[in-house]
Amino acid sequence: MRTALTSIVLLCSFALVAQVTAPVYTTAPTLYEGEKVAAVDLVANPRIDVDPYRGYVMQAAEAPYSAAKVQATISALNRLGRFTKVELQAEPEAAGLHLTFLLQPAFYYGLLDFPGTAGQFRYTRLLQAVDLPNEEPYEADSLSKAQAALLEFLQKNGFFQAEVRPETQFDDAHQLANVTFHVQLNKRAKVGEVLFNGVSPQQAQHLAAALHSWRAKLTGGELKTGKAFTAERIEAATATLHSYISGENYLIRQLRVGGIQFHPDTNHADVTFDVQLGPPVSVTLNGAKLTWIPFLNSRRLHQIIPVFQESSVDPDLLTQGERNLIDYFQKKGYFDTSVQYQVQNLPSKVSVVYQVNKGRRHRVAEVAVEGNHYFSSGKLLAGIPVTRARFFSHGQFSNKLLKQSVSSITALYRNNGFEETQVTPRVVDREPKVYVTFQVNEGPQTLVEDLRIQGARSISVSELQSRRGFDLAPGLPFSPARMNQDRDRIVATYLDRGYPRISFSSKVDRLPNDPHRVNVTYLLDEGPQVRVEDVVILGNRHTRTSYVARTLAIAPEAPLSQSKLLEAESSLYDLGILDWASVGPKKPVSNETQDEVVAKVHESRRNSITYGIGFEYDKRAGNIPSGTAAVPGLPPIGLGKTKFATSEKSFVSPRGSVEYIRRNMRGLGETFSASTLIARLDQRLLTSYSQPHFRGSNWRSLLSLSAERTSENPLYTARLGSATLQFERYLTRDSSKTLQLRYQFQRTDLNNLLIPELVLPQDRSVRLSTVATSFIHDKRDQPLDAHRGMWDTIDISLNPSALGSNVNFGRLLARRAIYVPYKKYVWASSLQLGMAKAFAGSRVPTSERFFSGGANSLRGFPVNGAGPQRTVPVCSDPHVLSSCSNIHVPVGGDALFIFNSELRFPLPVMRSLGGVVFYDGGNVYDRISFSRLMSSYSNTLGFGVRYSTPIGPIRFDVGRLLNPVPGFRATQFFITLGQAF
Repeated sequence: MRTALTSIVLLCSFALVAQVTAPVYTTAPTLYEGEKVAAVDLVANPRIDVDPYRGYVMQAAEAPYSAAKVQATISALNRLGRFTKVELQAEPEAAGLHLTFLLQPAFYYGLLDFPGTAGQFRYTRLLQAVDLPNEEPYEADSLSKAQAALLEFLQKNGFFQAEVRPETQFDDAHQLANVTFHVQLNKRAKVGEVLFNGVSPQQAQHLAAALHSWRAKLTGGELKTGKAFTAERIEAATATLHSYISGENYLIRQLRVGGIQFHPDTNHADVTFDVQLGPPVSVTLNGAKLTWIPFLNSRRLHQIIPVFQESSVDPDLLTQGERNLIDYFQKKGYFDTSVQYQVQNLPSKVSVVYQVNKGRRHRVAEVAVEGNHYFSSGKLLAGIPVTRARFFSHGQFSNKLLKQSVSSITALYRNNGFEETQVTPRVVDREPKVYVTFQVNEGPQTLVEDLRIQGARSISVSELQSRRGFDLAPGLPFSPARMNQDRDRIVATYLDRGYPRISFSSKVDRLPNDPHRVNVTYLLDEGPQVRVEDVVILGNRHTRTSYVARTLAIAPEAPLSQSKLLEAESSLYDLGILDWASVGPKKPVSNETQDEVVAKVHESRRNSITYGIGFEYDKRAGNIPSGTAAVPGLPPIGLGKTKFATSEKSFVSPRGSVEYIRRNMRGLGETFSASTLIARLDQRLLTSYSQPHFRGSNWRSLLSLSAERTSENPLYTARLGSATLQFERYLTRDSSKTLQLRYQFQRTDLNNLLIPELVLPQDRSVRLSTVATSFIHDKRDQPLDAHRGMWDTIDISLNPSALGSNVNFGRLLARRAIYVPYKKYVWASSLQLGMAKAFAGSRVPTSERFFSGGANSLRGFPVNGAGPQRTVPVCSDPHVLSSCSNIHVPVGGDALFIFNSELRFPLPVMRSLGGVVFYDGGNVYDRISFSRLMSSYSNTLGFGVRYSTPIGPIRFDVGRLLNPVPGFRATQFFITLGQAF
């Protein structure tokens, strides 16, 4: 529970902020006293005429806010007895406060629909256009504004003759107004003339040419007569003009779309740009270059010198450019860089010349901290941008980075109670080395003497704190940042328990005899607990309401938990059948103890068809290249350097593929897909049917069927067939434990083998009918590059002839990996154990035996080089004995034991580079035998380098087999992606 709360602290805090931006009150608040009131509205049931009640409103628009007048209005409306409750919604706007008196029961906006726009705009974009947020009270004025906003949005996108007609359906049972915006788009307009105001005819001609350039075409900014009129095109064209004008070194005073003139008779729209150009500006850099690439030099100069962005040759901007240049070159190692600028106002242009004196290139020889006691130097240096030189770097240093480093160190101390910490940088230049020292004067640390919680009536204090307690517990450092962490956790806990009106304040008292000791008091106003009155589901046209309700997992009378609402919304998106979902209260919560939850959904397209048609020409002739041969049902087989020839054949045929997907079948989120590929050398068919909740349970199911005939590889012709039924479910709420049950039938037939000895006769036609179960326990912090946690897998399978298999055997494969961090190091270990056993006088087919060796198992062996091997002669010409050579083909084994252990550590070359030293032990064994395990046990030692990327580390490993095997090199090299385990 505490883990879940920690993960939603920020989201729940954001939800609270989002709610109080337009709070609802039952009594007049005083915090707005004296502020200007821009508008005052009355909102009630749409069937009620509110005009007769306007006379009871004491607070006038365009007048200062008065809490007394607002309270008098609320009291007067309540005394009428016509309304169950009168609430005030106060929303700050640019023009002033917008006050809305809600005469309950009022209606609130429910589902919004836009028929007639399918295929043109995303649903979420239309919601943004009408701007009718959740929990918004329904009123005719806001609906009219939404209609006008939608029409304006359509016209900006080229539908100038569009028509919008809103229709409202009132749900009296839930006080919801569901609005349908009936849209008739008509034909999209095309671009007409492109005109320019404020420039000469010659300049207009150049600007028009810029909109016809290749750059405009590549960026979508091409604007010429006959092109489709879209908002994206107009925006891209404006950006193209801006880039062109800046490239010509002109200052831009103004550049905007000044007007659009639509011509209904031709369905064309003329676009006029208002352009005001400043004087041409020439910015020159003397004494240095920003880059050795010529065309990038000018672009980078425009990015560094702000006169082009701000369109002004202002002394402050020129000075900022000076500082930017110094910072740029100092980061390159020229720490003594000095820059001066000169401005010349010539008749035809303004010339700015920056004179740069880079000086000699330096290296940051040392970055040190002195005077620190509370924090180690390593911790302080790890969080600052100034760094010492490494093998391929001169280090990071500039005046700007120096200031940032001082701020980072100071902030770290302040957040840990050192309110008077002073950090002074000292830079010593000993050509060509620079020594940077940060002198820290920590000062006294302010500690918490006592912490009191007042107002926590419904939730115990122990439930409000984390496992390690409050961040401002007695004896701990005091800082506002630590107080904010306590506040966020407390507020998140209350929001999770259904207290949406929770308010938090604090009081800090310093001890009279010791100003560095404080008493802290947290003052809580819980407000009422709100429970779910009912769950209303809107927008599910094809999806069953019961399926959506099951996914929401929000029950009536449950606390109105912010975390539950967020989880429910996320679960709806996870179904994969919706392109928009929203889950929240029907209206802003005031002092109610119950409120309805409204779940709004918009279903994505159910059907999709993807197809492709092409032409295939395949000339199979000559030598088959050496390397690896992949044969279905067998591991990759290394062919060495042997080359052999086949008869020459050419194949010419059409090639086509089609895929059909039907989503949300039966309204239960189920998906059916079918795909086929037809070509001369390869024919494939694949179908699948997935169910996220098999027969209403928590099990996920997948049924797949596939068939293929292929002769693309000249080594063989294969016929493959497979049928799989799999069930899967999570065993824990955090999805760390998974159980899988599956049945699979496979058939593999190989014929026309070019090298018959590659595949044993009994493996050329195999039927497997497999019943299996798998258990997965994954607690890794990062599956692609784990630093802590554990990963367990167990797979047990049985292939009996009674179910259609032509062999009888059982198979077990278990694995455990653990990752233990220590400072900057990670110790990772993995243990694998596998056993396969035939019964009833049968055998284990080669495809189901164990193989090992390579980058992810035993790194002292080549791929699948560990364990039993057999020798197969391969001849380039079977009639010439001298053309024959022997290759090693892995046979596999009935037992597997592998132990991997490696130490991962950072390398002091660059932050994304790391190293490992590793040990791999074990082997593949022809039969299950303890004595064979010990006698054939292999040992590999090695080292490697890792380069971190967003998709996992790029890995280079070198492994040395300590007990070499004849026929293989003792040292192996591997380059691959991802950790070994």
